[in-house]
Amino acid sequence: MASELERFGFLIHNPEMFNHYHAVWQHLPAGSVEIAVTGTTQHDIDAVIAGCQKYRLPWRDAAEMLSRKEYYTTLVSSFPQNYLKSIGRYNLRFMYANGKAGWNFQSWNQVYDSILCFGPYQAENLEFCRDTLKIQMGYPRFDRFFNQPLDRAMRLTELKLDPSRQTVVWLPTWSTLSSIDLFATAIARLQTRYNVIVKPHPITITDEVARMHALERFACVIREHIDNVELFQLADFLLCDYGGSAFGGIYTDRNVLLLDLPNAEADPLTGKDSSDIWLRKYLPHISAQQSDHLEELLDNTQLWEAQRPIRKTLSQYYFAPFYGYAGQVAALAIANSARSLTWRG
Repeated sequence: MASELERFGFLIHNPEMFNHYHAVWQHLPAGSVEIAVTGTTQHDIDAVIAGCQKYRLPWRDAAEMLSRKEYYTTLVSSFPQNYLKSIGRYNLRFMYANGKAGWNFQSWNQVYDSILCFGPYQAENLEFCRDTLKIQMGYPRFDRFFNQPLDRAMRLTELKLDPSRQTVVWLPTWSTLSSIDLFATAIARLQTRYNVIVKPHPITITDEVARMHALERFACVIREHIDNVELFQLADFLLCDYGGSAFGGIYTDRNVLLLDLPNAEADPLTGKDSSDIWLRKYLPHISAQQSDHLEELLDNTQLWEAQRPIRKTLSQYYFAPFYGYAGQVAALAIANSARSLTWRG
């Protein structure tokens, strides 16, 4: 006989997701959150369990729940992982990044009862999910950016960097859209004038050995799972290729320079209409052939001054304006999901 767990389950496959959800959990009732653990490797599973212990959250093995016919009243996940509808009565997708439209807006979104979107852009692109409730929440993981200022000089000193210098943060993605292969040499040269912090994608850290080797020329490479929010607080400039990082820069009003890869619009993760391709109409971008001009672009104060109103306009399109309290908005949506979705059965 099936057993319903009247609590909020969060299906987690990668410890990076703790950084996305933590700002929401603190606004849900004490003791109401539980983690359903999954993963493609035992290393992933162990890392998620370690995260549960760090945040003092109870957890269950998702596969064992399936065999025991246990399910949550509400299950939150970042994408379907063979468990939806089986271990969740009401299933909510929690969007965790902008960009890569070829992935984010696939037809499988229709299995969800509700989708928590960052803002108007995602809600519009999910209109094909006609029976799915779309709720615009802003960007919860960045609540800390607005509410908890960082001691910049102290943190740079801890990273063995110079607090008197401007700081460049490079956030390359992984796989076929990673900028590491084409841009590592040029970005490494910036270290003569700037603090340069590199935070590779979590999958690059674990699976892309050659790319991690290419980053050995950098004095500061973040190899562990950290909340990237502090890197946005440290950054004077963000270097981004594809995926969600550039949109974090828009949300936090950082100076964003995009790194172009050949034929990126043809990549199955993006597509020509993907927002990270479209961004290049409005934000400065540079190809590997032009990478000798990186320092010149960073020095162009007129360029960056002109970018401020552009970022403001883009932010209004991509994000609901809940700066600093998006986690509360998301928590309210999750807490009230069962009442909101009774019409879905």
